Amino acid sequence: MLSKERMLRIMNILNSHSFVTIQELIQQLGVSKSTINRDLIELERQGLVKRERGGAMKVEMKETLNNLKEIPVREKEYVHREEKRRICKRAAERIQNGDCIYVDSGTTPSYLLEYLHHKDIKLVTPSTYIVRKLPMDFRGEIYLVGGEFNIGYDMSAGYHTLEMIRKFHFDKAFFSASGIDLTNGEVMSVDFSIGAVKEEVLRRSRECYLLADKSKLSIQALATWANLEQFDLVFTDEEVEGNLPDNFIVCK
Repeated sequence: MLSKERMLRIMNILNSHSFVTIQELIQQLGVSKSTINRDLIELERQGLVKRERGGAMKVEMKETLNNLKEIPVREKEYVHREEKRRICKRAAERIQNGDCIYVDSGTTPSYLLEYLHHKDIKLVTPSTYIVRKLPMDFRGEIYLVGGEFNIGYDMSAGYHTLEMIRKFHFDKAFFSASGIDLTNGEVMSVDFSIGAVKEEVLRRSRECYLLADKSKLSIQALATWANLEQFDLVFTDEEVEGNLPDNFIVCK
């Protein structure tokens, strides 16, 4: 039996069983222990299995989140509600009277708004959802950025949106993210056009803040638009396994 055929059979076995012992593989494949170990070492190198004492388990690959799988904004409004509120309460402390701020689309940044009603600021957003969530006593100026409107995300994106964004200079920008990869520092969106808007705002902002609850730290999405090191601070709600980058603020 060729090496590739053996490894394929090992993966087929692991598709049916979350864990398999070396002894079971020896019996099913009819090869030596050293041969099984070599195959498992190669499969682990490819990121397909994780070797454990006496056997191996399959590595669950992350599903890539894209605009076909993403839940519409309004349906996510109350998901991780308290975590988002803690994050935004802390982040809102960065906003001063006179600031021109960018508030990104998404449910997480919307929780900033309850802390802005007394602020004399200019608020820029491409999201009608954000505008609808503004408190009635908000006393600042509102700039709603236009362009091609996406109903599912309640926001504008595309060429005309980018052209309007390029007219602004922001003191502070508050971003959401679809997913974050702590291993390589990538910050992701479900759509390239949405990512392009975020990327342009990032370039035009004096201070940049990322708002992301813990669930975002385990999601892989379609389009990378930033790296964690580009943000002054990243606000999250809970410690995760391993060390967080130095610019993370845990909002307890």
